[in-house]
Amino acid sequence: MKAKASRTTGRLMRVEGNRIICGTDFSENAAHAANAASAIAKKLNVPVTLVHALDFPGYAAKDKAAGVFKLVKASRRKSLHQEAERIGKRGVAVDVHLPTGSPDEALVDLARCGPTGLLVVASLGQRGAERWLLGSVSKRTAERATVPTLVVRDAAPFEAWARGERPLKVFVAFNFTATSEAALRWVKELQAIGPCEWVVGYVDWPPEQRTRLGGNGPLPLVGNPPEVQTVLERDLKSRAAELLGTTSFRMRVEANWGRPDVRLADMAREEQSDLIVVGSHQYRGFERLWHTSASRGLLHSATMSVVVVPLSAEQSYGSEVIPRVQRVLVSTDFSELGDRAIPYSYAALPQGGVVKLVHVIPPWDLPGPLVPHYQPKRLTEKQHKQMAADTLKKLRTLVPAEAEARGIATELEVIEHRDVAKAIGQAAERFGADVICLGSHGRGGLSKALFGSVAQTVMTHSLRPMLVVRPPKP
Repeated sequence: MKAKASRTTGRLMRVEGNRIICGTDFSENAAHAANAASAIAKKLNVPVTLVHALDFPGYAAKDKAAGVFKLVKASRRKSLHQEAERIGKRGVAVDVHLPTGSPDEALVDLARCGPTGLLVVASLGQRGAERWLLGSVSKRTAERATVPTLVVRDAAPFEAWARGERPLKVFVAFNFTATSEAALRWVKELQAIGPCEWVVGYVDWPPEQRTRLGGNGPLPLVGNPPEVQTVLERDLKSRAAELLGTTSFRMRVEANWGRPDVRLADMAREEQSDLIVVGSHQYRGFERLWHTSASRGLLHSATMSVVVVPLSAEQSYGSEVIPRVQRVLVSTDFSELGDRAIPYSYAALPQGGVVKLVHVIPPWDLPGPLVPHYQPKRLTEKQHKQMAADTLKKLRTLVPAEAEARGIATELEVIEHRDVAKAIGQAAERFGADVICLGSHGRGGLSKALFGSVAQTVMTHSLRPMLVVRPPKP
């Protein structure tokens, strides 16, 4: 039975009708790309479409130019069939395609015409003088293709992997975005074809983590603070395991003050990886001027082969993993509605889950008229500590009696912060909450403008899913 194109396009799977498209300009580098394409195609038992584009501008403008074009076309067709014959001897079915136009455009257009699992191109191969402004054929193909694109620098690892001689060493560039998740899912499909050794790499920018997680004091110039490193490693391991369906991978998490793509390329080189896999937003035109692109940077910086997985390759039915809710953060201000959200946080969890119950209080400062946030009737430091301790006891009384019987653990925390919504968002990041649970009056219009909404602010700034508990109808 032939699979629907919508379920196969952009997916590297053993699906009838899928193919691998390989571009060639008959150079030595192109031969390496064709060797890698044929090795993967043989492993998948799918055909290879070998493509050479005749980039011959203005060939029809004059009779003489048209005559030259015919001679060139005949010569290239012969070379294309010779290369196809060479690849065919490796035990794969090969067909040829000789379009007219720019190589990258021809490859991208052909991939759209039918179910294609993979585009394969050589790392070199230029498009004349335009390359100084527009980039190489491989970069332009990878940035525009709607299917994963393999840019080959060395075919030997793929050939040895396809023969079953050794696993493929894969480095996945990850940054918790939808594009990097698409890259991880593609790697999971690669593992189903042949054994792989995975390293998932993430570089973070310390000021961004300070904003996300909170904290005080100066930032270190080298490395992350231990508490930040622990959170990042926990989150990376959890999400990668969820997407890959296994924990049999290694991680590298590093602070970085420079360009992330350069450091990721260095990390892959240190791991002696055969392949870097990276997701791509595929920004086009003027968008490229103000959006950074890790995929574009890695195509330039990496010394090994690179697979660029476009986000569009993951837009197929059923590609998303059903998430497991194991950790819920709930905050209360001790109002009736705030307390009402607490039981719902436990209801959302299975046995073995954890609820983080928090309350936010203002921090204590030295009293004095010149101190910001001065209050004439201010608690002493001792009174402030006692208030925090009393608040913690009050939180404990709000834990549902049946929580322990249902196998749900509870963590309590009193957070000192002047911005309640920001404190809740940062606490959820530190805790690694799968869901944030808050009560909300659902005010709108003038009421919202006058009183504000902590739930609304948290929802606006946090990327975590939220469960908002509304009051019952009066």
